[in-house]
Amino acid sequence: MPTQKNSHQILTSIALGGLTFSIYTCMYALRKPFSGLTFNDMILWGMNIKIWMVLCQLIGYTLSKIVGIRFFGGLNRDYRGIFLICLMAASLIPLVILRFTSIEYWPFLMILNGFPLGLVWGLVFSYVEGRKFTELIGAMLACTFVFSSGWVKTIALWLQSSLQLSINEVPYITGAFALFPAVIFIILLERFPSPTAEDIDLRLERKALDPSSQKRILGDLQHLILPFVVIYGLLTILRDFRDNFSADMLNQYLAYNTQSFVKIELPVTLLLLCIVPAFSFIKSHTKSLKLTAYCTAIGGLICLISVLGFQLQFISLPALLVISGTGLYLGYILINISVMDRIIGLSGTNGNSGFLIYIADSVGYLFSLTITSVALLGNTDSIDWVSIFDKLIIVGSILIIALSQVIIYQLNKSTKKNENIIAA
Repeated sequence: MPTQKNSHQILTSIALGGLTFSIYTCMYALRKPFSGLTFNDMILWGMNIKIWMVLCQLIGYTLSKIVGIRFFGGLNRDYRGIFLICLMAASLIPLVILRFTSIEYWPFLMILNGFPLGLVWGLVFSYVEGRKFTELIGAMLACTFVFSSGWVKTIALWLQSSLQLSINEVPYITGAFALFPAVIFIILLERFPSPTAEDIDLRLERKALDPSSQKRILGDLQHLILPFVVIYGLLTILRDFRDNFSADMLNQYLAYNTQSFVKIELPVTLLLLCIVPAFSFIKSHTKSLKLTAYCTAIGGLICLISVLGFQLQFISLPALLVISGTGLYLGYILINISVMDRIIGLSGTNGNSGFLIYIADSVGYLFSLTITSVALLGNTDSIDWVSIFDKLIIVGSILIIALSQVIIYQLNKSTKKNENIIAA
């Protein structure tokens, strides 16, 4: 009987993972289709228009992450589905307007597109957190970071070719195709069962947190939250640069075609789906956090090895993007779906992890916005995309490995302290 019950829970979790994956894939169709395009000879204020579009969408996305800290700390769960539909519909409007305006208005419109989309993750993840198999469900959801981004770019290029679309028609057509199924998926998600009594026993009940409770959690567990947040910020920089400018890197090495993105992202997705769900079977929050720190450090080492292999011409550019993507997303996804949920469990507080995720996201996207701006705006003549990516990987990976060791030290220190208290 226990085995049968466990199997039913896993199947239910897979169904929930599939729903959340589908919704977030639709979100990517509203956010990322322009990233797969190359805006050759489209110059605004001395720079390629794509650079301004990426930076301005990132500004909107970052602002929404900052707003999300307070919003998700006290989230009222009764209206999540309505919020989701409204946010996704609101993000489509600037893309429609973009079709009918000249390029000097596009950066401003991308801010308006990015802001509502930045709140979608927290709303979707609120259906996932606090469950026995959160990591299993979250792995499926978080693989949208990898697979859906590449898939959406491929679809955008296919639509452009098949329908003979102009470059300013591709974003809103791609987004419009995704909005209708997104509404259906959200309605189904609203009907999905809430966490069970067993889920609550293992992961605590997830409720809105008042500001004093948020401050207490931050104060009690700052020795873990701070290094994890900084690591997440570094991973966000590397992940965003790879995601936004992979088309330009491939184009630079004459390896760019409509199938490039799926070929690059599919192996990464499959590898992560094999690794991340296993964390659901770790009951101890401390052990899970420690293993996450080890995996993050290993991911940083994988990134360093991939850059070295590329520079020594042992591997090709597509191979560099696949291998480095695996290393980056291993830590990025675990921190996003598991760490903050585990920290809430470790705190012993019946609260949601949304405000912690959005603290990490705010820092991450502020880091990404700053570094991306410096990297791009400081190279106005000819941008060597691959060289910038390599340098970011080397510096970021070294820092990530070092900070992972800090987390492991802190967890070992806490475990030893608790053992001494019990022994006394």
